[in-house]
Amino acid sequence: MKKLEGWQENGKQCLFYYALDNSDIHNLKEKVDVANIFMPNNGETVNLGLHRYKDNVFTSNYVGICRLKDSARNNIKIDESGKEVILRVEPRFPLSIVKLLNYIKNDDEFDRYLAPQTTRYNESEKDIESLSKNEIFHFFEDEPPIKVEEGFAMESSIITISVFLTMLKNLCKKPLKGRMIKKEENLVGKVKGKIVFHQNIKNNTIRGRDDRFYCQYLKYSEDIIENQILKAALLKAKRFVTEYFGEDNGGKNSFVEMIVFCNKSFAHISKVKVSSNECDKLKFSGCYSYYKPVIKAGKMVLDEISIESSGKVQLSNYVIPYAISMEKLFEIYVRSYLKQNGFLSYKEQADSGIQLGKFDEKLKVFAENNGPLVGKYIAGNIKPDIILKNLDTGRLTVFDVKYKKYGNTQYVRNDRLQLLAYSMMYDTSDIGIIFPMEVEEKNRIFESQKINTYQSRDVKYHQIQLAINEEGCANDVAEYINNIVMKDEDNYSDKLNSLSITKNPEPYKDSVKTYLKASENGDSYLGKDVTFDSDLLDE
Repeated sequence: MKKLEGWQENGKQCLFYYALDNSDIHNLKEKVDVANIFMPNNGETVNLGLHRYKDNVFTSNYVGICRLKDSARNNIKIDESGKEVILRVEPRFPLSIVKLLNYIKNDDEFDRYLAPQTTRYNESEKDIESLSKNEIFHFFEDEPPIKVEEGFAMESSIITISVFLTMLKNLCKKPLKGRMIKKEENLVGKVKGKIVFHQNIKNNTIRGRDDRFYCQYLKYSEDIIENQILKAALLKAKRFVTEYFGEDNGGKNSFVEMIVFCNKSFAHISKVKVSSNECDKLKFSGCYSYYKPVIKAGKMVLDEISIESSGKVQLSNYVIPYAISMEKLFEIYVRSYLKQNGFLSYKEQADSGIQLGKFDEKLKVFAENNGPLVGKYIAGNIKPDIILKNLDTGRLTVFDVKYKKYGNTQYVRNDRLQLLAYSMMYDTSDIGIIFPMEVEEKNRIFESQKINTYQSRDVKYHQIQLAINEEGCANDVAEYINNIVMKDEDNYSDKLNSLSITKNPEPYKDSVKTYLKASENGDSYLGKDVTFDSDLLDE
C-alpha cells in the first residue's frame, strides 16, 4: 500500500501534510512560508526534527505526528482559513511502527531502551524521568490531542499501551506508593485511635452494645488514588490487548506477560471509576518521583481508550502528538535480530559463544585522570552500538548502526573516524556498519575491504544492509557476523564464500559495461554471481 505524501484535507480545523522520514518536502512551501518554520538543532523533536540542507527542507529520523511550529514556537496556521498545520511523518520502509515494536518488545533489555541513556562512564542507570525524555518515544504531553483517522488512532494506542505497560512493569518492581489514611471502624472489645462519640452513640450505645467502640484511626495504605488510576488504566489496557491481540501473546515482554505481572502487584488496589482529569491534581517528588511519567502515560491510556457498556473497546480517535526515533528503533531492531539468531545477551552466563555487549556500554578515552592541568581536549567516552565478544578467545568485533542510505556520503567523514577509533580502542580487526535495506526484502552483504594501516595486524571493514520486516529477516547476516567474530583461520574463507556476498563494483570501474550486462542477464562476472544497484555508482 502506497503511503500518503503531500497535503491532505482533514476536517475543518486542521490541514495535514504527509511525508516520509529523511525525505525532501519541497512542496510544503505551497501553503506555508518555510522560512518561518522552526528548525531544531541537536536532535530536538520539535517539528519532528525538520532541517534545511542546500536550501531545501528535509524530514529527519523522527516519525510521528505534531503541530507545525514557527520560529517563535507557536502553532502555524493557514492565513485564509486559520487551520492548524499538522505534520505527519511515516517510515520510508514498507512496515508499520507497531509491527516493528512487536518484533523487539520481547528483548530482555526493552525496558532499558526506553530509559534515558547515561552520558558519563560508570554512571548509574536512569529511570524514565518523563515522557519527553525517552530514547525512542517522545510524547508532547503538554499539547492538546489531535483528531486522526481510526487506523492511525489504533496504531497510536498500541504504541501508548506498549510504553505504559513497560513503565508500569518497571514501577511494580519498586515499592508502591502509600500514605497514612483515616479509617473508621466499629471495633469489638477494644479501642484503636480515638472514639467518634456521635457515631458510637448512634451505632452502639442506643442499641445496648457497650462492648463495641466506634473508632477512627490512622492506617498505612497503598489503596490510594495514584494506584487506583494506574489500575484503571491497566484494566483498559488489558481489555484493549485482549480484543486486538487475543490471549495468546506469549514472550518475556509480551503484553499478556506484562499485564499478569502488574495485576499481581495491584491485586489489593480497589477498582474504582476514575477520570483522567484527576491525574492533573497529583504531584510527585522525592522518592516517589518515578510515579510521574507512569501516571501521565496512564492518563493517555484513559483518554484514548473507552469501554462501552457491551464491553467493546472504543477508540477516541484523538492522539497526543508524539515523535519516534527511527534511528534508535533500528538500532534496537538490529540488537533484537542478533539475539533472536543465537547471540547471547550480556545478562546470560556462558563460557562459549558470542555475547552482545550491554546497551549503553561506554569506554573512557583516557585510562587515567591526573588532575586539571593534564591535556584533556579529546577527553570523554565512546559508545559503539554493537559490541560482540567471542567468549572463547575474548576477541571483540564492533559494528555501528546507521539509519541512513549507505550511498549518502554527507556525514561519511564522521562515520569513518568513528569506526577507526573503535578499531583502535577496542583492539579489533573487524569493524563495520549496518544499514537498513531500502526497498528489497532480502539482506545484502558487501565484500569486506582491507583498511590501510601501519599496524602489524590486518583490519577489515564490513558493510551490511539489513532488511526490516515483522517476521524478522533471514539469518544470513547473523551467520556472516558469527563467522567474523568466531574467526577460524582454517575455515574462515570457506565459510564466507558459502554466503551470498555482493561484490563492490568499484574495483571494476574499467569494466562497468561488462558488469552491467552480466547483472542484467543474470550471468556471473569475474567468477562471481552479481547483483547490481545503481546507487553503488553514486559513490
